[in-house]
Amino acid sequence: MHLGNLVKFIILNLKVSIINYMDFNLTHLRYFVSAAKLGGLAASAKENHVTQSAVSQAIRKLEEALGCDLLIHQKNRFKLTSEGEALLLRAEGLFLQISELKDHIKTTKAEIGGEVPIATATPIAQFILPKVIGSVKETHSQLQPVIQIGDVPFILNEVKTGRAEIGIVIDDGNIRGVEKKLLHEGYFCCVAESSYRFSEKKMQFLVTRESPGIEELKKAYKKKYASAPEISVAVESWEAIVAMAQYGLGIGFVPELILSHYSNIKEISALADLGKKTKYKTYVIHRGENQLSRQGKVFYQTLLSSFS
Repeated sequence: MHLGNLVKFIILNLKVSIINYMDFNLTHLRYFVSAAKLGGLAASAKENHVTQSAVSQAIRKLEEALGCDLLIHQKNRFKLTSEGEALLLRAEGLFLQISELKDHIKTTKAEIGGEVPIATATPIAQFILPKVIGSVKETHSQLQPVIQIGDVPFILNEVKTGRAEIGIVIDDGNIRGVEKKLLHEGYFCCVAESSYRFSEKKMQFLVTRESPGIEELKKAYKKKYASAPEISVAVESWEAIVAMAQYGLGIGFVPELILSHYSNIKEISALADLGKKTKYKTYVIHRGENQLSRQGKVFYQTLLSSFS
């Protein structure tokens, strides 16, 4: 190709690229991400203070710019195509990078601060996070953890949808679709109020139904006693189990990390082997370190360091 024609060809393609880039509007992309995360056009319109028609037109223009359908276009149904799912994942990372760029320009010499949304369970928030947050605040006083409490499915969903940057879970064996790193591995113990007198004939247990809990107790108990344990109360809170055990309502089946944080409670040594047959793992989960904000990375590294 003649040099002059080659230059013209390059300029023409650059013009096309620039036009396509301009068609790929970040506002349109933001409306799409909002609709995808909130599950509908109306919710996105409300969040962005625009009309539902504006959101619909924005998504249509995105589809035209990309040359593919992002939504399955059916009446009264909002569902992403595979291309839509891929765009959502990359777009969230793009907006995070834009946010980091803004922060970097504004606060190049300033302290790292801002919110870090975290999803976890009550015992983690009560027994593990205070120390971690204290360590973070020593070096980054403007960093603000925002903690949401829930069960494992809730925590996973918050992380997968991006509403939480970091999740901390006690593994129930069903962690999928996120990156995870082991923080702590422990065992269960059987506890009762401090004056409790152990008797194999009068054992009633306080357990959770969510794993690890009642099913693990049944397996360990059957191996030891060749029968099924008698369940006094099933409640989805280890803190509530400890409180009930302190009140004399039965033998609590809880992780060992709880034991040192309570008074008027003791581990039943005769059932130590029963509890230790049930192991658990505590993981930190996220969607990828490259998708963590600057403040999220600070909290994440501090969390890992506290368990190293």
